[in-house]
Amino acid sequence: MPDSKLFKQHLAPLLAQLQLAKHRQLLLITGEKSWCYKESQALTNQLTTNIYILANGEQLSNSQWPEHTHQILGQEFDHVVYDGFSGIYPDKFAALSGTVRAGGLMVVLLPSLCDLTQWHDPALSKFQSHGHYQTLSYFNQRLAVLISQLDIAHFDQHTGWQSAPVAKHTAIDKPAIIELDLTEQQHCIEQIIKTANGRANRPLLISADRGRGKSAALGFAAAELTDKNIIICATQPRAVQTSFKHLASQLNLPLNKAQKKLANLSYVAPDVLLDTLPKCDILFVDEAAAIPVPILLKILASYPRIVFASTIIGYEGNGRGYTLRFKRHLQQHYKNMRSVTLEQPIRFAKYDPLEQHIRTLLALDSSYQATNFAITTVTHHKISQQQLIDDEAQLRQVIALLALAHYQTTVNDLRQILDGTKQKLFISKVNEQIIGVCLVAIEGGFDAALAEQIVEKKRRPQGHLLAQTLAQISFDSSVIQQSTARIVRIAVAPEYHNQGLGQQLLSFVEQQVKATCAWIGASFGVNSPLLAFWQKSLFNLVKIGYKADKTTAEHAALVIKPLTINSELVNRLELQFSQHFSLQLLTHFSHLEPTLVSTVMSKLPHTSLSQNDKNHLKQLLSSNYTLFDIQPLLWRIIWCYPDSLKNCSDDFQWLLIRLTLQGWSLEEAKNTLNLTGKNSINQLFKQAVNDWYKKNYFRLC
Repeated sequence: MPDSKLFKQHLAPLLAQLQLAKHRQLLLITGEKSWCYKESQALTNQLTTNIYILANGEQLSNSQWPEHTHQILGQEFDHVVYDGFSGIYPDKFAALSGTVRAGGLMVVLLPSLCDLTQWHDPALSKFQSHGHYQTLSYFNQRLAVLISQLDIAHFDQHTGWQSAPVAKHTAIDKPAIIELDLTEQQHCIEQIIKTANGRANRPLLISADRGRGKSAALGFAAAELTDKNIIICATQPRAVQTSFKHLASQLNLPLNKAQKKLANLSYVAPDVLLDTLPKCDILFVDEAAAIPVPILLKILASYPRIVFASTIIGYEGNGRGYTLRFKRHLQQHYKNMRSVTLEQPIRFAKYDPLEQHIRTLLALDSSYQATNFAITTVTHHKISQQQLIDDEAQLRQVIALLALAHYQTTVNDLRQILDGTKQKLFISKVNEQIIGVCLVAIEGGFDAALAEQIVEKKRRPQGHLLAQTLAQISFDSSVIQQSTARIVRIAVAPEYHNQGLGQQLLSFVEQQVKATCAWIGASFGVNSPLLAFWQKSLFNLVKIGYKADKTTAEHAALVIKPLTINSELVNRLELQFSQHFSLQLLTHFSHLEPTLVSTVMSKLPHTSLSQNDKNHLKQLLSSNYTLFDIQPLLWRIIWCYPDSLKNCSDDFQWLLIRLTLQGWSLEEAKNTLNLTGKNSINQLFKQAVNDWYKKNYFRLC
């Protein structure tokens, strides 16, 4: 067994090197659990500085194991310890690395690397579906290979100490301590101030990796703008604590962690912001990529002076789709928009070893490279988890595409893809370049006893979202005794959008799973374009969740499609949804976006309309009717022909849906449209009704 004193002898020069270079490093301690704990405890006793120990248990003193990742972020420590024996959770692992100060170590405790592939990882079951457990971890197989190739400090129970080489770009031979370059951040602060004091409708977009000081820049700018009323918006209050901290520091003000208002800066959540539209001189939106683009566009339309800041590579939900779609919209509609990218780290020096190691291990720097190949050469394939870890380039293409398309990508997604059970991954390729990805989970297949408990909502087995929901809304336990394929994610490269490739990939997936599954479906945050995509592939909408997600402000929708000739369940659920939706629009969904309502209704089943109702409508239209006179009949006729609104203009759809189907008052509609006088809204409503009647004349006459 190696001498621990040797370990201590190497520690001092390592820390001196890191301190001088303003770098951070990964220190791996591997071996039996008890030995690793003993060495870790000795190490932390020797360091005797500000140390955070992330461990789930009492074996390591002063350890913590917070439930949520955001409870780790927003803090800084001289050194941190991650207990791998508590389970390898990529989101916690990455978040913890982001809290290490320059000159510090991230100490990771693990079994010997040669044992890692067969080790029973306590975290593994969290990534697997109920009833489908396996002991083999593809994530840990990949981790063992990659971590053995890194230039890190490593102390193993059997082989002893391995020193980390000096980083290529450090200048430790120079006597002067490296100074951090704050030029970029100062320029960023100046641009924020310019946005606040300059002309309206010139939004600023700030992009940066972790540790580049974007949130700090917001706080510093707020301190320079004490005459301005500033709102800072983010999905979670803890995301803005750095901004509050630097504002407090500049103004010499006390601050507590739960504070949501300080001096001229106030925190407001995205859903509250859109519901109440509080006034301010300038709006800061931090971690903007965690907010769906449709919500960002509404915020953009509501405030004339806005700064959007977001992390390019992060430890929380944010997709690269934000970078492409939202920036493109700003460039097209705001010719004077400005963009700032922070590349120079300020919490540590350039070429930080720890940052580079974490990116490699968790594929955080996976990026999609656009192509211009002809789509005639597209092929579709199924790939296994083993194939993914055998081909790192292919794995990174998959991760990059999924992150590009989805706004709530998390670091845990990598492990979910590699270790999730009953999953299937399908890809579309052009000349060996992946341009489409579809991740599918196979759900259901339970015995009758468990199926009954699920229908009665007494059990919620992990990893069976779609199958459970179908069984519960149909009150049919036989549904979850059969297998259902759930589309977890589907992504197509941006340059191939609107060319039918998504439909082609879905069709391929359906053919691959139809032999074992009765249905295929998906659950997603619904908006009009996304729902239209699923409708185009003949998926049927059978449920919209009552509550909007606090982060996205979108309702969850569930769509399904039968894979057998028996479509009785789908037909029954579609009719049930249609009957419920007509009432729900007057209650739970009275503020659902009219464009989404129209898209939903365009595919709902029709019912017959009596000749008497047709005659009554004709008589009303020839009279000087009011909303009160025509609303009941108009409501009934539109629900007989739910697709009758689809050919109306967006403005007329808005009026008919708000006033007829969602029960808005004329006053409410008038105020929303900023109209003056009661006659103006009445005239618009009548124009909308007449237009609707003309476009549906042959059905209504």
